[in-house]
Amino acid sequence: MTAPLTRPDLSNRALRSGLIGLALILGGFIILQPSLDPAWQKPGSPILQSMAIIGSVLLLVPFIFSIGKRAGYTQIPNRLFILHVGASLIGIGFIALHALAHFNGPPLMMLGGLLLLVITGAIGRTYAASIFATSFGTKPKPFRPHDAALKSTLGQIIKDKKLLLEHLDPDASEALFSVTLWHLLRRPRNSISYIWLAHREATLIGNRQSLPWISTIWRPLHILLAWLFLAGMITHAIVVTFFAGYAADYGPVHWWHITAW
Repeated sequence: MTAPLTRPDLSNRALRSGLIGLALILGGFIILQPSLDPAWQKPGSPILQSMAIIGSVLLLVPFIFSIGKRAGYTQIPNRLFILHVGASLIGIGFIALHALAHFNGPPLMMLGGLLLLVITGAIGRTYAASIFATSFGTKPKPFRPHDAALKSTLGQIIKDKKLLLEHLDPDASEALFSVTLWHLLRRPRNSISYIWLAHREATLIGNRQSLPWISTIWRPLHILLAWLFLAGMITHAIVVTFFAGYAADYGPVHWWHITAW
C-alpha cells in the first residue's frame, strides 16, 4: 500500500515573518548605505551586480512553479508554492540591494513592480484564500432552482465538456478536471474550447458574484505583473550586457559587460 503524500503548508504567520524580515533588512541597508564601502554605492559594482544576477535567477523559480502547476508535473503543488515564495523573497532581497544602491533608473522602477507583485501575492495568500474558504457552500445562487432554459443550457455545456474531455483526458472527471499547459500544447483547439465552456458554466452559475472584487482580480493582476517584470528583467539584462555604453549614457562603464555599444 502506498503511503499518502504529505502536503506541507506555508502559514500566513510564516509569510508575514518573511515579509517583515525582508523589510527590516532593506530598511537597515538604506540607513547604513552612506557609511558603507563605495562598492555598495554603485548598482554595477562586482558585488551588487553579482547580487542582481543571483536575485534574477531566484526570481525565475516562480515561473517554474507556474509551468509545473499548469503542466501537471507535480502531485503536491504546495511544495512548489513554498519554493515559489521562498525563492521570491530571497531573490527580491538581492535585487533590491542592487536597485537601492542608486535611487534612479530602470532598476528602481523594476523594484516598484516587484513591490506590487509582493502586495498582490500577499493579498491572494492571506486575504483572498480565506474568503474562498469561508464562502465555500454559502453562495445561494447555485443551490436555487433554475429555470428550464438555464438548466437546459447548463446541461448542454456539461455534455459538450464531457465530449471534449474524451480527447483531452478520457480518465478524468468533468467535475474535477482543469486544462493544463500539457493539454494546451497537445490539443490547443480542444483545450481552448474546454476553457471557454468552463468559463460560460461558471458565469451562468454565478460562482464569483458573491465574492469581493479584490478576491477575483488579484490573481490575473499578479500574473500580469509577473510577466511584465520578467520582460523588464530580460530587457534590462540585455541592455546592460550588450549595450553598456548606452546604459552608461556613453560615460565610463563600471560593470561587467560584453559589448559597450
